Amino acid sequence: MFQCHDSLRSNTFILSERLNYCCETYRYQLNQHREMNPELTEPDEAPYLNELRIMLLGVSGAGKSPTANAILGREAFKESRTRESEIQRGRVEDRNISIIDTPGFFNTQLTDEEMKKQMMKSLYLSNPGPHVFLLIINLETFREEQRNIVQQIQENFGEEVFLFTMVLFIGREKVSKREFNQIIESEEIQKILNYIEGRFHAMNSNDECDLNQIIKLLKGIDEMLKNTGGQNYSNEIYLKNLRKLKEQKERFKNDEKRLKQEEERMKHEPVRKGQEEREGINQEEEIITKSKESRIKADSEKKQEDVSEKKTQYLRGKDATVQETDGKYSYIKVSCLLCK
Repeated sequence: MFQCHDSLRSNTFILSERLNYCCETYRYQLNQHREMNPELTEPDEAPYLNELRIMLLGVSGAGKSPTANAILGREAFKESRTRESEIQRGRVEDRNISIIDTPGFFNTQLTDEEMKKQMMKSLYLSNPGPHVFLLIINLETFREEQRNIVQQIQENFGEEVFLFTMVLFIGREKVSKREFNQIIESEEIQKILNYIEGRFHAMNSNDECDLNQIIKLLKGIDEMLKNTGGQNYSNEIYLKNLRKLKEQKERFKNDEKRLKQEEERMKHEPVRKGQEEREGINQEEEIITKSKESRIKADSEKKQEDVSEKKTQYLRGKDATVQETDGKYSYIKVSCLLCK
């Protein structure tokens, strides 16, 4: 019996030694592999990796909720048309993941004002702010209206949001490689990608998505976070955007008011010009008329003077004779025989 215990202790010691040897060998080989392949070396875990906050954006019906469920690995969100912003949490690959699902853009069930309120709520849920905005584009149901989605995002979150945005194409298994390349190279998609420096990732639909694809997605997000220094979109950025939007609206109102005033002025301009022209014509006609009257009056007065002078000369010729006396001439009045 004692021999059995001694044998057992001996075997346990040998097994322990072999295990330690294997561990040491693995560590050595791993270090050698890291030295030979520095690009594969795992970076030191940064504080922002402790909890990753992801906000999902996209048009209504794009598949945001199923995508969130695929990332979390469980049915966290109801897969229906989302009308309110919602947050769910989970642990994926040894870190905490928070996903904020939002109502889809171009949602006919919500007014513009209601949509803005839900976007504000999503930021409140993600406090102190999301690390990344994933713009979900379904390769199978991509529509023309999604070309305007960039404008919708910018109006709600400002231009700075594109520093934290990545496009996530879903439904990769439903299109061929050639079709996928055509979609990526299309003018509509290129316009979207230009805003976010070409960042995108593609994965299968929820039913066809495996853990490998989720890990690749998280690595892609990590690469983006390295470029932003692990910073997140903050409420300060949002408030700054609100102030900017308010200023733009004020400028727009002022411009609109000025344009209306200009239009009104242009409407009345022909009338005013017509009045001025008519007044000018009337003044000119009045001047011409007065000038004519002055000339006629002057001519009339001159004619009267001429007639008067001629009459005087005639009468002088008829009623007087000239008498010369000592070299001087004098008029002598004579009586007209006809007058007698």
